[in-house]
Amino acid sequence: MPNRLRPRNIFGERERKQESIIPKDIFVISIASEGKTEEQYFDSLSEKLNNKIIKIDRLIRDDERDTKSHPIHIIDLLDERVENWREHGAEANELWMVVDRDKQNVSKEQLERIFSKCKEKGYNIALSNPTFELWLLFHITDIANYNKEKLLNNEKVNKNRRFLDKELSNLNGGFKKNNLKFDDFYDGINDAIERAKELPTNNNELLNKLGTSVSILVEQIIK
Repeated sequence: MPNRLRPRNIFGERERKQESIIPKDIFVISIASEGKTEEQYFDSLSEKLNNKIIKIDRLIRDDERDTKSHPIHIIDLLDERVENWREHGAEANELWMVVDRDKQNVSKEQLERIFSKCKEKGYNIALSNPTFELWLLFHITDIANYNKEKLLNNEKVNKNRRFLDKELSNLNGGFKKNNLKFDDFYDGINDAIERAKELPTNNNELLNKLGTSVSILVEQIIK
């Protein structure tokens, strides 16, 4: 029988003893973005759960000049990781890739190719349009009173921030993409799931519409 994946975040190299814990499911979550918000979110969620193993894997090269960081090459990187895990006797119950629509850098056609490859290989995709920060916003507010086009465009409001970042900062008393305070969001997870359901969660629809399918992944983890 294959060994269970150890509950380790490959960035912090932290491990938790689990002699008496039998995990219900194993989720491998691969982050296909350059920021660390997603990584910190799922790592912190893993810390809160004692019956799940969530392994976070970042599929972006550290060298920004490396063209393999482009999402179209992410599947190849993921294939390499999966093969490596299997060689060591590890197998995931579910494998998800977390990715932003990122229409400035990734075309609709490229994402459709990624969808097709993932479906062929049995990989799941948690897509956010425009970005993962929309999923975070769902934790703390209902977006009924927002201009949906403004959320979708997520334009820059200053040199370092876009509209969603600014809203999260205003509502939460501060927000830093690379220093996520997960406790500010944890109690709002169920609200976020329900709010996400009010918008499209189908990845094909999310190519053009505001919404996120991260809710599907998180609901699977916490159920």
